[in-house]
Amino acid sequence: MLNRSALPRLAALACAAGLALLAIGCEDDAASGEAGRGPGPAASADGALNGDGGRALALGKATAITYKGGSDNVRGTLEVAAESVVKGSRADLPKASLQGAERQLQPYYVTMTFKNIGDASIHYPFLNTPTSLEDSGGASQEVLISEDDGVRRCTGKDPDDFGTGDTATLCKVFLLPRGATPATVTYATGDGTERPVSWKVPRSSARS
Repeated sequence: MLNRSALPRLAALACAAGLALLAIGCEDDAASGEAGRGPGPAASADGALNGDGGRALALGKATAITYKGGSDNVRGTLEVAAESVVKGSRADLPKASLQGAERQLQPYYVTMTFKNIGDASIHYPFLNTPTSLEDSGGASQEVLISEDDGVRRCTGKDPDDFGTGDTATLCKVFLLPRGATPATVTYATGDGTERPVSWKVPRSSARS
C-alpha cells in the first residue's frame, strides 16, 4: 500500500519529470500553494495570482499583479494601487496641449503607486500606460497628452529601469466631458487573459 505521506513528494516528482498523466493540475496545485502567501520582496512573477482582477477595490488598496511589458517584454510582479482621483482646473493645463473642444473638458488627476515585488527588472516599463479612468456609465475617458512637466499638479515620470524593490508614484491626466463623473480607475495587467484591477472612486473625490 502506498504511504499517504509520500503522495505530495511523488506528485512533485511527476510534475518535474513532465509525466502527462500524473502531472495534470501541477500548475493549479502550485498556484494554490502560493495563495497563502502575501506579496513581498521574495514574490516571483509566477506567484502573482491577480486575485483582485474584475472586482473594485477602495482607493489606496494595493494588490499584486502579473505585469508583462517593457521594452524587453519581461514578465514581472508589481504591487499597484490607485491612490487618489482629484478634480483639477483647466487653468492648470498647458494651452498648447488642448485642441478645439478639449478646451471645454474637465481635467481629473489620477495618482498611482507601483512597487516591483518580483525578482525581475523591467526596462522601460511604461508603468502608467495601462491606467484608465471610467465614468459612471462605464465609458473610458480621454487622456491628456502633454510634456512631463506640463501639469504641475500631476507629475511623475516613468522610470527607465524598474528593479526589484523599486517604487514609483505617477500621475495621469484624464479629460471628462461636462457633467460626467469619474467612477472607476482600472489597470490592465498586460495579459489579455486577465481581467483588469479596478478601484472605486468615491463621490467626494470626484467633487474635490
